[in-house]
Amino acid sequence: MSLSDRLTAGCVTLAPRDADFVYQEHDGHPGHLFAVYLFDATGRPDVEFTHEQARKWTAERLGHHRVFTHAVGRVPLGLEHPYWQPVPVELDEHVHVTAVEGSGWAALHDHVDRLVSARMDLTRPPWELHFLTGLEGLKGLPDRVTAVVFKAHHSAGDGLAVLELARRLFTADARPATPVTPAPLLPARMLVDSLCSLPGQLLRFARAVPGNRAAAGAVDEARDAGLWEAEAEQPSTRFNGKVSGRAVSASTTFSTSRIRRIRAAVPDATVNDVLLAVVGAGLADYLADTGTPHRGSLVAMVPRSMRQVEEEASANRLAIMSVDMHTGVPDPVARLTRIAGSSRSEKVRTAHPVVCRQAAAVQTAPPPLMRLIAYGHKNNDRDLNRPRYQHTMVSNMPFTVDGLTLDGAPAVAVIGGQPPVDGDGLRHFVVAATGDRLTLTVVADAASMPDPGRYLDLIRMRLDELETAATTTFAGAQEA
Repeated sequence: MSLSDRLTAGCVTLAPRDADFVYQEHDGHPGHLFAVYLFDATGRPDVEFTHEQARKWTAERLGHHRVFTHAVGRVPLGLEHPYWQPVPVELDEHVHVTAVEGSGWAALHDHVDRLVSARMDLTRPPWELHFLTGLEGLKGLPDRVTAVVFKAHHSAGDGLAVLELARRLFTADARPATPVTPAPLLPARMLVDSLCSLPGQLLRFARAVPGNRAAAGAVDEARDAGLWEAEAEQPSTRFNGKVSGRAVSASTTFSTSRIRRIRAAVPDATVNDVLLAVVGAGLADYLADTGTPHRGSLVAMVPRSMRQVEEEASANRLAIMSVDMHTGVPDPVARLTRIAGSSRSEKVRTAHPVVCRQAAAVQTAPPPLMRLIAYGHKNNDRDLNRPRYQHTMVSNMPFTVDGLTLDGAPAVAVIGGQPPVDGDGLRHFVVAATGDRLTLTVVADAASMPDPGRYLDLIRMRLDELETAATTTFAGAQEA
């Protein structure tokens, strides 16, 4: 056993990318994700859990991941990244059951909005399960539904990690947690360990500086050589200021076959490109209708999983693409064509070795430097008069419900996302549902968008417009 293992009693230090979500956590930047799994409860009163049933069901699954039994510990003086430490789990702090009054999607989103808005307590294991029973009138779903809201901190993993964890939870596979006795004097042990490792950290950082500078220069050279489109500054929108701390959400479903028919009109376009086209146009409409028209082109922040591109120990393995939605192009098919080109360009950029090398610089940054950078982000005034490179998040999350059950009741849909944060007060999340459907969920800061349902109406109108234009284009191409 190494000196570090003896001192820290087996506690696991967070990888730099994961630790950054802890450093960035504050009222204007809550760092959790949520997923709402919907199960068919029609004729199944056994899945409308009581609190005791929910506790029992959850207790049988705490061994599936350390997030259920470990809290985020902080090292005194902040000389090392936070770490996962085993702690006693009080299930009543994490498991909640609510009988929903009212009907329809609005009743569900009313509960989800409150859960999304509340920050997580990182002094205890950063997860929550909320069982919402008696849901009725959800258009497109069975007559009666039980929803399970799974909320976890981003430091435990990205969307793919949450997906994998959900696949373990919503099966018959029970895995109770193995009791762990917390180590005595753990903060002191971690402090000693951090002091011992500090010289090595500083040396590693100093040695990495020349390489980091070279990588930044190589990125500039590759961009100037035209290997990908250069980013352009654009005016801010009303969604790029400080958030109020209160989120609102709304969901709508699209036919996957419909999206694919539209995609066929533009060679090399993807389902995500079609969604970017209608989201961008709908957002431009909303800004114009609310008296704050955008004078430039709206740009989407699109998370991309890097699991197939590079190996990394972090639980968060994402790159962020900046995809121009070309909202200044009036023709719908021409706009989709331009978006498809911008998406391809960003995929090239984020997978390029010099860009990956530059992104890896965070691995060598000492924890105090990362905390200082996070402090700067927290105190950014988010002046809307300053330009930006991105305006809103559009995430195509690979959540599915295939094979998931709650005590035998099949899952029929899932919605998911993250709360709005300073600088990004409007977020879009696309996930798969059963059958031929995709679900788009909008999560917005209530002060900037109090009426997300109206916004979704505009997106649906833009989808109709794009479908009509794409059908005409495709028919003309077939005749030719």
